[in-house]
Amino acid sequence: MGMVAVGSQFVTEEEYLSWPPGHERRELLDGEVLVSPSCSFQHQQVVRRLALRLQAWCETHPPHQLAFAPLDIRFGPGRILQPDLVVLPHTLPDHTPTPITLLPALCVEVLSADVRYDRHTKRLVYAEAGLAEYWVVDPMAGVEVFTGQGLRARRLVTDRLVSATLPELEIDLAGLRPGT
Repeated sequence: MGMVAVGSQFVTEEEYLSWPPGHERRELLDGEVLVSPSCSFQHQQVVRRLALRLQAWCETHPPHQLAFAPLDIRFGPGRILQPDLVVLPHTLPDHTPTPITLLPALCVEVLSADVRYDRHTKRLVYAEAGLAEYWVVDPMAGVEVFTGQGLRARRLVTDRLVSATLPELEIDLAGLRPGT
């Protein structure tokens, strides 16, 4: 099961932000509240492995900072999404209110059940916001790296991923695959 729209009425950003915190992963996209089911164990393992590598890079490249879902990030009016992982270009204070309004340097999504939402919808939202680099991770096939104007340039990486925008960021993908 993929993303599910909640309710039949559109909500404003103000209404969405007034909701009490929940345990589900929910996003606001152009008036629709989308809720996704819990991630699989495999999904969590891939996110964890990738987060360890990105955190190591951030520690040697200040002021970059790693953040991960669930964390509301505003990509435009009425567009509050929760990427699996983000590299922020600046360190944020501990009590920074959400949604975060700082555009990430990198957004990463590990494919979920709703592949189209991760590959297409989110990519278009990130592109409109001006994101420079977006990774879509398929644990069995590799990483799709989207860069350039409108995040239209696509390359599939299956062995060693070298970031197009973050200096010296290289990740051996063999260690991300399930069972490694």
